[in-house]
Amino acid sequence: MTSTKLSCLSVFLATTMIIFLFGAQPSTAVDDVKVHTSGSTSANVLIYKIAQERGFYKEENLNVLTIAATSSAGIQGLVGGSFDFSQILGQTSAAILHGAPLKNVMVFDTRPLFWFFGGKKVRRLQDLKGGKLIGVSSLGANTDQMTREVLALNGIDPRKDVVIQGTGTGAIRLAALLGGSLDAAITNPTESIIARKQGLNELFFYGDYDLNIVSGGAALTERMLKEKPDLVRRFLRATVRALLWFRANEKEAVTRMAEGFKISRDDAIGIYKATLKSYTQDGTISRETQEKIISFQRKQLKAEKEITPENVYDFTILRAINDELKKAGR
Repeated sequence: MTSTKLSCLSVFLATTMIIFLFGAQPSTAVDDVKVHTSGSTSANVLIYKIAQERGFYKEENLNVLTIAATSSAGIQGLVGGSFDFSQILGQTSAAILHGAPLKNVMVFDTRPLFWFFGGKKVRRLQDLKGGKLIGVSSLGANTDQMTREVLALNGIDPRKDVVIQGTGTGAIRLAALLGGSLDAAITNPTESIIARKQGLNELFFYGDYDLNIVSGGAALTERMLKEKPDLVRRFLRATVRALLWFRANEKEAVTRMAEGFKISRDDAIGIYKATLKSYTQDGTISRETQEKIISFQRKQLKAEKEITPENVYDFTILRAINDELKKAGR
């Protein structure tokens, strides 16, 4: 055989080997996932960030993008297909009670980790009477429902004594409160730190009240759950791993909170410990808790239609994932 023929044969064999090695490999296409969130300085949003930074989504071939928007805009986007998941469970549940084809498939918290602050002229709750303006994320959202409940418990009629407005994300509410265009507003942990330092008046902590509320987790459309169960499974597996990591790694989690929220380590430790008290163990809640939450929301929204936990929650995939992770020792 001539050297020319040998050379051609070598090229052919090398090319064939390359095709065999690389062309026959299974597809590793990455799926883009868009998640609606409440903003960047929320412990709930941090769970998604941790899943990104620690490579949990990458391991599942997912490229997850978190996008901040108001609760109402986010739920509209979820129903319309602009978002694949939403972090905001309060507004999702409210939408379900009104017939939206959505499901909550993961729950981060079971106690409200929020504070209520008044402006410098509002030193006590009774000062709000007379039509003072109160800021929540959006009407019908958890921030709205639980604010109305606590005001009523303190002798303030939320429909007559005050004016409650949906003003958008926490940063917008805080700016409006500091600027004087709101008389009071709900704040998350990091916003409450700023509010105190700016001399605003803390009127109450929502966690001191017996409120059956969930605010953060993962919600999706029934269509998504039915048509893309594998993608849902991969997303939930990565997200619950981040939740478990957050619970088990205090030192690193506190450092991440301090850096991400631009707060001191002491403040971050306080937020972390308060967050752990409000967080679920594995992203699921009992049927009894589901029923209490639904009952509370029906009362606040004046929804007459009977709603069962199966209409609002579906932890089937997540519970299977948790079983797998336990068996794997994670």
